[in-house]
Amino acid sequence: MTKKSLAELAAAFASKASGESQNTSGDQTWKLFYPFWKAAVDTVTTVRFVPDADPENPLDFLVEHHTHELVINGKREKVPCLKMYGEACPICELSQKYYDEESPDHNKTLGKKYYRKKSYIGAVIVIDSPIEHNQEQVVKLIDFGPKIFGQITSAFASGDLEEKPFELEGGYNFRIRKTKPGEFADYGTSSFAPKQSNVAPELLDKMELYDLKQYRTPYVERSVLEAMLLADQNGGSVVPQYGAKAAGEATPAADKVAAEPAVKPAATPAPAAEAAPAPAEGERKLSAVEKLRARQAAAQAAAE
Repeated sequence: MTKKSLAELAAAFASKASGESQNTSGDQTWKLFYPFWKAAVDTVTTVRFVPDADPENPLDFLVEHHTHELVINGKREKVPCLKMYGEACPICELSQKYYDEESPDHNKTLGKKYYRKKSYIGAVIVIDSPIEHNQEQVVKLIDFGPKIFGQITSAFASGDLEEKPFELEGGYNFRIRKTKPGEFADYGTSSFAPKQSNVAPELLDKMELYDLKQYRTPYVERSVLEAMLLADQNGGSVVPQYGAKAAGEATPAADKVAAEPAVKPAATPAPAAEAAPAPAEGERKLSAVEKLRARQAAAQAAAE
């Protein structure tokens, strides 16, 4: 695979910003996430983004995460937006119908209720934290909204970045600033540090990467999602079983309706593997990111 340049990565973020182109279920999965939102107002959390284990990810260090919220059995549930998996989504279709002013069912409140929520999942090393966290876990997942994503996109558009921010040598730390100008917390003043820096060498040996798409809300069949939507609308008590679909895989057979949702097992980072061999004379020297991805791929292959 050809390594993406900074300009190519900037173009990928620009296309996402223009609109082109979790139920991260289970306690064990959520323990992998760093809860930056718990920080006090007017504090700064400093993190360093690290790359996706998947080198084919066009954004390299983030994946989009699209969900809807339904109330089933009296409990608020996050369910996947099927557009995230390249399929038509019945909840989006219902939302559009409610937003349509020409429709006899026009209801802006319900349109907003069923409109999809967008966030972004990445992985970070926590450099400086105003809250307690598991420091044994070197790389943590992070899930944030459009405000922080907008600041990242603006940084690419500004031309101020001289290197891809997630590079382990010469990248940039990211400062998450929490303010509260009104009723809700705001992260719109977050930014990359102005100077480049290197990740500490002792951390590189401990780092493991995540395949970020595996931590989005698990896939469900359209028929199952329609049953969940019906339960939300009618106060039903049946919760369909979650299925699973990785990006690029064929759609699995429809899941049967069950009394409780089956939790998709949390993916775990691959065990440490030997460092990638040194390049032969005349070959291009691998970057720290490429070495880490190669190490991860070798570990995964050995585990399989």
